[in-house]
Amino acid sequence: MKHQYGPVFAGLLLYVAISFLFSCTKEGPQGPPGNDGTNGTDANSNCIQCHSWNDSLVARIFQYNSSQHAAGNATWASPQRECAPCHSSQGFTECISTGQFMTSSPVYDAAPVNCRTCHKIHTTYSYLDWQLRTTVPFRARYDSTVTINLSAIDASSNLCGRCHQATAPNPALTNPTSTFDTVLITSNAWGPHHATQALLLAGKGAYEIGAAPFSQIVSHKDNASCSTCHSAYGQGNRVGGHTWKMADYNQYPSLQNTLACQQCHSGAVDFNINGKQTEIAGLFQQLKVQLASADILDTIPFSSSYMLLKGDISVINPKTFPQKTMAVYWNFQLVYADRSNGVHNYPYTRDILQSGIDYFSSLGYSSGD
Repeated sequence: MKHQYGPVFAGLLLYVAISFLFSCTKEGPQGPPGNDGTNGTDANSNCIQCHSWNDSLVARIFQYNSSQHAAGNATWASPQRECAPCHSSQGFTECISTGQFMTSSPVYDAAPVNCRTCHKIHTTYSYLDWQLRTTVPFRARYDSTVTINLSAIDASSNLCGRCHQATAPNPALTNPTSTFDTVLITSNAWGPHHATQALLLAGKGAYEIGAAPFSQIVSHKDNASCSTCHSAYGQGNRVGGHTWKMADYNQYPSLQNTLACQQCHSGAVDFNINGKQTEIAGLFQQLKVQLASADILDTIPFSSSYMLLKGDISVINPKTFPQKTMAVYWNFQLVYADRSNGVHNYPYTRDILQSGIDYFSSLGYSSGD
């Protein structure tokens, strides 16, 4: 009978080797005891200041996730250096630091606006991380010599205004009150871009082409901030709070955050306080009709947020316009992109539209009123 000692011997050898290894490995001296996480001096207790997952934090995340900022629908534009500062989180934070209007390089793998975009997340690892990245006045993109300050009530508006403003006209108007000087337009998308709210709020950005200066009565800027209205009285993930929405026209058209208005306008049932929105809508329609009659405005919107110059206007097919005509068109688009129908600054908006109507009426174009 043949004995099988090989496997037994191999196992015994392995056991001896392991025993020898452990006998040569001694435990080091015990370190000092750590903090218990309750005295506020260690990283864990700092983290708890924000990462407590209390209802207030959960509500803000819930609201933000339904916001247009979270959707990030325009992050695709971030590889364009002039677009990245507003269409990506990385671009926004970089340009706050550098003070430039464009990033140093294209931004790929762009993150949408998020908590870190606006707040100093993981800087001090304390509740101070919720502080805003900046609240100082900012330069206007349409004219870098102009400084805008929206801090009469709450300097946080200066953070919002850095993106919610017009881009610079390209080409620029050198003599916007002239009917003789012309400008060569190379794109039918010429205009102030999409979000102009901070400019209207501040009473800035429009070409003054009338006989009198535009009104500088800016009651909302001097008595409210962006957050006063847009962050007030969060109602689920539809309006208010970190949705920053005043209404939810897509899902619940009747849901308007009039509670925000009632802070100052007692008894307000909609945004049409004293009929001012109706008035502005009427003036806007009159100027729109005139621009269309003059074959300047394409009456079929390119998208829900942008109207274009009429015709196939491009670099290879440019078109010449009187500068004053383009000044009126710029002003019209400035109001259109604001989207508030006069709420942000009724007097300034009224004067913008009326000056355009008066100009086109002098050329013989009916406003259709």
